[in-house]
Amino acid sequence: MLRVSSEDPSDEMIAFVRSWFDLLADIRFEEACVALDKPNSYGISWSPEMIQGVIEDNFNHETLFGKEHPEGLFVSYVSETAGEAEADVLAFDDGSGYSVQHDVPLNGEWSDLTAEFEFLRHPQGYAVVLHDLHVM
Repeated sequence: MLRVSSEDPSDEMIAFVRSWFDLLADIRFEEACVALDKPNSYGISWSPEMIQGVIEDNFNHETLFGKEHPEGLFVSYVSETAGEAEADVLAFDDGSGYSVQHDVPLNGEWSDLTAEFEFLRHPQGYAVVLHDLHVM
């Protein structure tokens, strides 16, 4: 559950997503999954294996950014990722919450892999949902 302290929760939602990426970079996939409050609208409850599988299925060390990464593919810490990420926060028209789409940091660069979160309004704040991980 994300509790926000401002009327515009956009910055706090982006901060949550970036701290979630740092959990992945720290190989704390289980903890990252525990930070998710609900299954997505398709009924999917993300597991560490599912997250790792999406990353591995979409990229490999030979094709990521057109360079070879002999150490393999890894999620980078946000603070150690070069350049600027694309991150969008959109309010749902019905007022039920927000959608956040954010590039995923891989091998020190912002990748084409996008994490799509939903933050659904709840009496205690916002329930966090990882809606999808996909290549844009």
